[in-house]
Amino acid sequence: MALIGTIMNSPGSEKASEETLLLNRLRGLGDDRNGHFAVHIHMSALRPSNRKPHFLKIAARTFDNLLSNFDATLFRMWNVDFVLLCREVPIEEVDPVILKIRQLFSEDPLTEGEDGSLDDRFTTWYDLSQPNDFSAFVELSNKFAIEMAERRRQDEQSVSPNALSGARLNPASAGEINLNLQRVKIDDLITEQTAIIIHSGGKGDVMFRELFVSMKELQKRVAPDVNLFGSLWLFQFLTETIDRRVLSVISQRDFTAMQYPISLNLNISSVLGREFQHFRQSVGDNTEKIIVEFQLIDIFSDIIAYTDAREMLQENGYRVLIDGLSPLALEYFDPARLQADLVKISWGQEFESEGSDARIEDMRAVVKKMGADSVILGRTDSEDAVVWALGIGVTRFQGYYIDTVVEAMQAKGII
Repeated sequence: MALIGTIMNSPGSEKASEETLLLNRLRGLGDDRNGHFAVHIHMSALRPSNRKPHFLKIAARTFDNLLSNFDATLFRMWNVDFVLLCREVPIEEVDPVILKIRQLFSEDPLTEGEDGSLDDRFTTWYDLSQPNDFSAFVELSNKFAIEMAERRRQDEQSVSPNALSGARLNPASAGEINLNLQRVKIDDLITEQTAIIIHSGGKGDVMFRELFVSMKELQKRVAPDVNLFGSLWLFQFLTETIDRRVLSVISQRDFTAMQYPISLNLNISSVLGREFQHFRQSVGDNTEKIIVEFQLIDIFSDIIAYTDAREMLQENGYRVLIDGLSPLALEYFDPARLQADLVKISWGQEFESEGSDARIEDMRAVVKKMGADSVILGRTDSEDAVVWALGIGVTRFQGYYIDTVVEAMQAKGII
């Protein structure tokens, strides 16, 4: 699996994102990186009042002369950060441009440090001819690409027929909803979806049951007029309160009598918080029955916190599952590097579309590195998806089609 990937856009899709273009450029550098350097300008860390579109547009235009006269390219990331990629560009040509942008936002605390100094929080420089710098910059670029892919997935979800209705979530409504979440009854809203193992001969067995709160029903109860998915980041804030409520409810269960393992999709901050410590006391010695799922976008937002949470969980007998992996995400990085016990990769037509050979090979590589017992095909929506996955060695499944399989198994008294 390549360290640097590219996105193959499907027919009718939007043009390649800035994140994709940056990765393509890095991929094209190969081993000849002498004279190449990059500057990451942390525009997203400016105060909100300084991140208005017209200010960002003015800042981007500051690069016009540099881009016209030298081999330099400016990439504008989804989170409004700038990335300047240069080849054989004199540093003395770049410094004045960065200084102008720093002066444009001179009243912002972010720009107080001297450019390139240890206390500079506004820019980060990378000498791409140096292996360590190049590796770090590739990691950064992959992070941007994964976050962009997740953002697009969330956008598609928000406009899908199954999306929640209502007004867009905003800071004021999020605060009010958060207070309601702390009081409202949610135990009757916790539902489950089963993941199964398909053995040779077509026989199936339960792998675990994922427990989660029905967002559609929760919206009806706490905010019938607000679309909880209207803002990814505000919804993330609300899920921390949901996590605490779910942990409190699930901790009342008898884990000793539990027939099958359960999985809980939690924020990393929730696992490192006080509520999870109370949950651990309730679980006791039954940690092998608990799987904690982390979303990929949550992991990349704070990889150090993820590492702390993963190590704590695994050392105490819990299993860690990485969720939120799409076919495209496999092109950006090797999920085995996250050292989780399980990974869940969402089924998508990208695996069957024209030009899918590279993605299939990425999937095979994941199965080989992680082991077939550790890879789950999520969002399995058809028998064709199951047949396809079995053909490359995947035997663990979860999704709407699997729900019908589970119902048939239950009807036969198999589970």
